[in-house]
Amino acid sequence: MLKKILSILVLLSVTFSLAGAQDTTVLFQVVSSEPIVAHGSDWDSRYTDPGAVVYHDGQFHMFRNGFKDWPASVEIGYVTSDDGVSWTKVGDEPIMMTKDVSYAKIAALASSVLVRDDGTWVMYFYTWNDRNGPFAKGAIGRATAPAPSGPWTPDIAPVLEAGEKGAWDELQVAVPSVVKTDDGYVMYYTGANKAQVGQMGRATSADGITWVKDDEPVFSATGNTGDFDSLAIYQPSVVKTENGWVMLYKGISNRNYRSLPNGLALSEDGIHWTRYSDNPVLTVDIIAEGDGLWFTNLLYQDSTYYLFFELGINRQTNIYLATHKGALAN
Repeated sequence: MLKKILSILVLLSVTFSLAGAQDTTVLFQVVSSEPIVAHGSDWDSRYTDPGAVVYHDGQFHMFRNGFKDWPASVEIGYVTSDDGVSWTKVGDEPIMMTKDVSYAKIAALASSVLVRDDGTWVMYFYTWNDRNGPFAKGAIGRATAPAPSGPWTPDIAPVLEAGEKGAWDELQVAVPSVVKTDDGYVMYYTGANKAQVGQMGRATSADGITWVKDDEPVFSATGNTGDFDSLAIYQPSVVKTENGWVMLYKGISNRNYRSLPNGLALSEDGIHWTRYSDNPVLTVDIIAEGDGLWFTNLLYQDSTYYLFFELGINRQTNIYLATHKGALAN
């Protein structure tokens, strides 16, 4: 009888353990509780985020934003990696600075990089021109360089600006995520109106310089109470895979912007989007000590999704990594 009771207890223990493991299963697995790229001691002495990340010629390249305060001047540093996990800083000085962008009143932040067929490196960034929360006034700019380490030269004027009065993006255009396709270039960006309602916009270009906006946003908040993205959405990071398009984005359900969750949306054509069935996929408690979840960036390479995220701990931020291998089924 005692053996039977003990067997039942063991079976129950295993069953509950497996159930608990299933309940805590997450799509993205954190690579390490330690940052993969840490802030520095000079121009990036307090904060750093994974501004723009690209895989090119067998190597990962990150153009990270570093800053001492916020909102304040942001400088862009360059780091490289062979595997996306272990990173090496290239030089101690930033490769581009906010003061290099004539129309950036407070900050210029990198958010997307690609390499043209002729070998030219192209960075898309956005400016922060007032102190109006996550929906500050600003524009989207472009800079080019012959090599990732520079020298980087910003265009004289923005490539995308806020819409006219009454437009859905009349207050802000920001956080560009640019994808090169067989037909040219596609840009996804945050647009916001004067009520600070953020939505995702889409623009297309034949040359990456002159852009034409879609008339309406391509992705918006749900409007449903209780959803993590009920009020507004912003900060798109879009990748194109063999199975379709994937967008990482932040959702807003209240006006506490410190630790906003991230969700995914999927699309077959890059225009019509469907939310991932198990959103959100990233929250501040993905690492126990986290007290703020800020900028995120998604990269897809060799059937693996690399989710780089800026996590705050003790009023400083560093860059961490979570990954998912395989297709995303909705």
